[in-house]
Amino acid sequence: MPGSPNFAQLRAILWAQFRAQRNYYLRAHKAGIFLSWFSGFLWYSLWVAVGTGAALLTSGAVRPDILEPALVSALFFVFFFWQLFPVMLASSGAFLDVRRLLVYPIPPSQLFALEVALRLSTGLEMFLVLLGACVGLIINPLTPLWTVLPLLLFGAFNLFVSSGIKTVLERLMQRKWIREVLVFAFLGILVLPQLVALMGIPKPAVAQLEKLAALSWLFPWKAAGHLGTGHPAWGPVFVLLAWTAAAYWFARSQFARSLRLEEFSAAPANSAPRSANARLEAFYRFPARLFADPLAALMEKELRALVRAPRFRLVLLMACSMGQLLWLPIGLRRGAEDGFVSNNYLTLSMSYALLVLSDILLWNVFGFERGAAQAWFVTPVGLRVVFQAKNLVAAFFLLLCLAFVTLVVIVLPVQFTLLQFAESLAVLSVMATMLIAVGNLGSVYFPRAVDPTQAWRNASAGKTQVFMLLVYPLISIPISLAYVARWALDSESAFFAVLTVDLAIAATVYWVATDSAIEAAELRKEQMITTLTASQREGPISSS
Repeated sequence: MPGSPNFAQLRAILWAQFRAQRNYYLRAHKAGIFLSWFSGFLWYSLWVAVGTGAALLTSGAVRPDILEPALVSALFFVFFFWQLFPVMLASSGAFLDVRRLLVYPIPPSQLFALEVALRLSTGLEMFLVLLGACVGLIINPLTPLWTVLPLLLFGAFNLFVSSGIKTVLERLMQRKWIREVLVFAFLGILVLPQLVALMGIPKPAVAQLEKLAALSWLFPWKAAGHLGTGHPAWGPVFVLLAWTAAAYWFARSQFARSLRLEEFSAAPANSAPRSANARLEAFYRFPARLFADPLAALMEKELRALVRAPRFRLVLLMACSMGQLLWLPIGLRRGAEDGFVSNNYLTLSMSYALLVLSDILLWNVFGFERGAAQAWFVTPVGLRVVFQAKNLVAAFFLLLCLAFVTLVVIVLPVQFTLLQFAESLAVLSVMATMLIAVGNLGSVYFPRAVDPTQAWRNASAGKTQVFMLLVYPLISIPISLAYVARWALDSESAFFAVLTVDLAIAATVYWVATDSAIEAAELRKEQMITTLTASQREGPISSS
């Protein structure tokens, strides 16, 4: 019955999904499964060690007068990491796709409980830290057993807040301009600590922070830390319960709103003026002025698909802005006027942009098409033309990103000359050609379906991550030789001469790699199509 309190319906659906995913992974490449599990083992082993440190902290290894401030600081770190870090990484972990379950008679309370439980996937590291702190409090002879309850309640508070934030961001990310504003806000939060460390905190801000510190008893981590050290007081109890209740209401109300069918309706009709649409159409049709069909038609199709994908627009925005923000504090540091970062600010910014764009633009060129990629094996258009169209569009967006980053660097108070622009263009040409060449091979051997409407970033497969870790150092070797030649001979001509040779080598690698990718695609087409269509058969539990 729909109102039944048991979880029989939900368990049946989850069990079916578990069987489907198990069968999928059993057919997958065993080396990829091993690398994924091994990297996860190393990562969570590190956090088990951190949790062990938290247990030592609360087990009586430090003086009682130090325990409370240390625990409060640790709980604030837990809150920050659990809530903000996944947003900065554009990752929502495992989440419930409600649209796939609305047709089943499952009570909303059960769906909400599952959604909250899945929030552990974005804070499992912090859960290990909290668990370690609880173990330490249990074995601490100076703290009563009830001190673990405030920490468990603080964990529930984080689960509810994470669930509400994820639901709100999913809805906001569907709106173009709000999405871009949120990205800039998150990037500002990311670079703020670096700017504070470099320039200090302004005096007016210090005065406001002092006033805020006087109200620190109202913060949930302060209340949980005070109670967790064995100091019972009604004030912290009320504060922690009030925050947890407010977080529960926030998460439950946002989840209830996500259950409404109109939340999943199609995007509103385009209200842009006709002049803007005309300019956009001219942009889409621009390849026809430079190339003949079918190459021009394929490039137009690729431009339309990428520009209309919220996921690609988000990544492009981050690539064009995040590099400058990350390197800016170092470039503005005193005494850095003649340093490596200042002299190569544009090159470093574009290298980071290329790294950000590679996963979505170079390494998985058939990802957005998913099952529709099978059309390339039955149409009269050859795969070589398909690769050329996708690679040319990728080169266009990289040059567009270079132009935008250059304009930003000109405005910023960092060193910039035309010679530095020429160096950046040469280095980018070599790196991009090599990455595109290897990316064509990776797109055939390690294809991965990507939802273009999902703004959150899916993590790359384990095989792709290891592949990239091996490729990037190899690509950097010939480029490093150019910098060594300039340093050894004190000549810019030597720098560009080596890069010219590197570019010739990169073009040769591109030609050979593309031929190999075409041959491999013909042999692996069934496996490619099966992998690219797998996401269209996945269950209600997704991962991003």
